[in-house]
Amino acid sequence: MRLIDFNLSTADLQQTLPLYWEPTTNQAWPIQSVTLVDHQLVLVAAKSVTPLTLDQFNARTRQIDGQTQLYIQTTQHPLRLFGYRLSQQRLLFG
Repeated sequence: MRLIDFNLSTADLQQTLPLYWEPTTNQAWPIQSVTLVDHQLVLVAAKSVTPLTLDQFNARTRQIDGQTQLYIQTTQHPLRLFGYRLSQQRLLFG
């Protein structure tokens, strides 16, 4: 998913929604930070942190090119993200 596609699809959502990564069903890890690595926007999740909100994410990525692809950092390498869903007042990448 490109950053611009994510931004356009979330523009009307509540900006206080927390961001999570869902590696498996019924498991959600809070997104703690974003990093730009080799033209990839890499989201970093951790188990016991306060998640970024949609508003914080937008503020941190405002100056990044909209064509940049979104990834999630795993223990081995970043995985490309293709979408998200809303569940229980949370935005879940998966």
